Amino acid sequence: MNEINTLNKLRQCFANIIPEKEGRTNTSPLEYVIGIIFCYLGDTECTSLEAIRRSMKNLTQKNIYRNSFWERLSRKRITGFLKAAITELLRQFGTSIIGGGCLLERLGVSKILVVDSSYFSLWDGSKDDFPGTGTTAGIKWHAGFNILTGKLHWFELTQGSTHDRKCFPDLESLRFALIIVDLGYWDFNLLWDIKNVGGFFLSRIKSNAVIYITKIVQGKISQKYIGSSLLSVPIKRKRSNILEVMVEKVCDKGTLCCRAVGFWNPVDRCYHWYMTNLKVAAHLIYPLYRYRLQIELIFKACKQSLNANRLTSNNSNIIENLLLASIVAHLASHTILDLVIPQLTKIEQLAISVQRTAKVAVLLTSDFFNFLVNGSKKYAQILLNKIMLFADEIFDPNYRHRDSSLARLSKLLDGLF
Repeated sequence: MNEINTLNKLRQCFANIIPEKEGRTNTSPLEYVIGIIFCYLGDTECTSLEAIRRSMKNLTQKNIYRNSFWERLSRKRITGFLKAAITELLRQFGTSIIGGGCLLERLGVSKILVVDSSYFSLWDGSKDDFPGTGTTAGIKWHAGFNILTGKLHWFELTQGSTHDRKCFPDLESLRFALIIVDLGYWDFNLLWDIKNVGGFFLSRIKSNAVIYITKIVQGKISQKYIGSSLLSVPIKRKRSNILEVMVEKVCDKGTLCCRAVGFWNPVDRCYHWYMTNLKVAAHLIYPLYRYRLQIELIFKACKQSLNANRLTSNNSNIIENLLLASIVAHLASHTILDLVIPQLTKIEQLAISVQRTAKVAVLLTSDFFNFLVNGSKKYAQILLNKIMLFADEIFDPNYRHRDSSLARLSKLLDGLF
């Protein structure tokens, strides 16, 4: 019964904001929007607007004329429906924590957020609305994901030429959270702000950064380098696996004091440095930062399975609506996780793959469509049965022989207690 209630809650995220009936059109707004979302999915190399229209025609079993289809897709009304659906889905879903909450408790944080962006190339004809970088036209999806739930925390769509640092989540929403960022967000003032609101940060240190050593914590670094710039210290050979120092930087908003942890890289034969205010054992810093790559897998799943990179139009509204539809599909697909996670063992949960989950969502597109449009118990039960049938497909089948990044991190933490 709880599972059916979860599915009904999913449907209400759409039905409460999108009209189920409208006398002016043969296809209701709810049918049209749900059709755009779930007819846009699939592991295909080419998805055109015409292919989406034909797929929607097949699912609704109603004739949808070309001009009417394109005209409706270009409306801001559809944009409003999609944004409202995203708001509801963010509020209602994505609460199941992969592997439970033990990892968060041991790290002393409320959640782990990774902030990054993904670039989507567009047709040249859209360059006036979406000037690109590296390509004539492009659009960027800036996003922050809660890595332990796979849930989208925040997002923004901008022109492809927009620098990553200009887009960032509201700082108040980061209180008690660990935020992991790459060098595209390197800014001492940003790090100071995160620390000031009670958040935690983790980032690689930029190669030209000037930060001063205030204390040697571990590793063979001479005390004479206290007061020196960290990256100017002549460390030309391996001194230990891990080096740790306390550093400070005077920035516009105040003095930033935190840790810098260096890990020896045998390939580059030098230390890679990371900066954080997180209070955990130094050897956990690199595995935590490495977990940042999960956001790349989320973006990849959205591009490959949810067709977020098939923006085949020059119309700015259609481009935005198609990308919003992919984001809605990503959020809706997390219903699968919310339903399946309680049925999995902890080790199976640690092997969950967002890419595999997206592929399962693609297989269930017609089942999602039928239930979300009709809302009957019959279609709810069919969708639930299908989700449970594919429960063993959302995690790596080799999990017993090959640890995921989260499993390795969990084992490291288990070893501390």
